[in-house]
Amino acid sequence: MPNLPVGRFMAMYLTLFGYLGDAYAGAVLLNSNAIKNLPGVTDTVSPSPRPSSSGNDGQKAVVDTLQPTCTYNAECGADEFCNDIRGACLPCRKTRKRCARDFMCCAGKRCINGVCQASDQDAETAVTTSVENRQNNTMEHYGKRLPLLQGQHSVKGREGDNCLRSSDCSEGLCCARHFWSRICKPVLTEGQVCTHHRRKGGHGLELFQRCDCGDGLSCRIERGEKDPGVSRTAVRNLHTCQRR
Repeated sequence: MPNLPVGRFMAMYLTLFGYLGDAYAGAVLLNSNAIKNLPGVTDTVSPSPRPSSSGNDGQKAVVDTLQPTCTYNAECGADEFCNDIRGACLPCRKTRKRCARDFMCCAGKRCINGVCQASDQDAETAVTTSVENRQNNTMEHYGKRLPLLQGQHSVKGREGDNCLRSSDCSEGLCCARHFWSRICKPVLTEGQVCTHHRRKGGHGLELFQRCDCGDGLSCRIERGEKDPGVSRTAVRNLHTCQRR
């Protein structure tokens, strides 16, 4: 009788331990299934994957299939060259394309500094042609302007035209002040009233400036017969163009 409670206690302990073990195993199983079903997890990679053919090999196979094989440039067309590495005829390189040798460039081009460029002779011809065209255009431009400039200089101002200096006016005219501008006026002839300047530079004070007397004439006091109706002061101040 004293051992009976101990047996029951052991049975209860074992039952409880078994229940806890089953629960733990179920939890582990659920976790393992969750890991397997996680998104993004792919199938295991084979330790020895099969080597896949690269794109270059496929491209080389296509090139070798489509393009004829060659050993020398003479075996290719006029616009092709023989590629030593691929052993196939390739199209020639145009201007500003990378190259390694002259035969890789198209006709009339040379491989200079790793780039296909025009040969020295062609470049010199192009530069010479450009310079000649520029010179012709320049001469044509100035040739059109020259007659216009000559025509402008050949036309002299007539009486009443604006001017800056007497050389702008026609023969027999001078450039004189008229109000606040300057116009071409006739040169004074013998007997015409003139302005006698007591000091040099007096022209700048006149709003209605007269031209000087013509060649062989000088501005002097009028010494004719005295008019009774004219005062002595007026006669003394009257100047006309007279023979020297």
